[in-house]
Amino acid sequence: MLSVIIPLYNKASYIEKSIRSVLNQTYKEFELIIVDDGSTDNSLQIVKNLMNTSSKPLGGWNIVEQSNQGVSTARNNGVKHANFDHIAFLDADDWWSPTFLEEMNALIVHYPDAGIYGSSYYKVKKGKLIPANIGLESIFQSGLINYFQVYAKTLWMPLTSITTVIKKDIFKQLHGFNPMLKFGEDFDLWARIAANYPVAFLNKPLAYYNQDVDVNERAVGVRLYKPHEHMLFSTYNQ
Repeated sequence: MLSVIIPLYNKASYIEKSIRSVLNQTYKEFELIIVDDGSTDNSLQIVKNLMNTSSKPLGGWNIVEQSNQGVSTARNNGVKHANFDHIAFLDADDWWSPTFLEEMNALIVHYPDAGIYGSSYYKVKKGKLIPANIGLESIFQSGLINYFQVYAKTLWMPLTSITTVIKKDIFKQLHGFNPMLKFGEDFDLWARIAANYPVAFLNKPLAYYNQDVDVNERAVGVRLYKPHEHMLFSTYNQ
């Protein structure tokens, strides 16, 4: 079974679609953990209403509430509550194709020695689906990749916070997401894992990265970050 973790902060307009994309998965052997990061809108109430009106996943529901501490701490706290060996992350304003977990589970079975697993994805911009321009040949279907070489070809991240499954013990070994980072906290973790473990990848878009969210609600927007908050100034000596 897998543990699915959704960090939530003021995403009332999007969270229901995100959760329903998880509940509608063809692969049913998962638990769903929602970590509310001190939302001030009615996001949490929407989640609770869904819990009361939707079928429970085989592994059950869990809502974790915390004061506002940022997405990295929210994800890390979600992992602390996870009961299973593999962790999948989904952001509260994005969604999955129905077969995402099924196809990730198949990747895990085929490449049990990998430390991290991922799929391709779509960017959603002005309602249009834009396939991620990941640096892989179109004939590549699935297998182990050199994360850094693939990223360097197009500068599109092969792994994202909505397309990744990680072994829980590796996540804990590398101390999870760095809560000091406000930008690129996911890239930082993928790089640390990829430097130490094989990366298995399915070259098929199975997730939807929603860029139609208000720019003020996204990490990639008008804000500037201090060096210690930005992954470009991180060191990777682990």
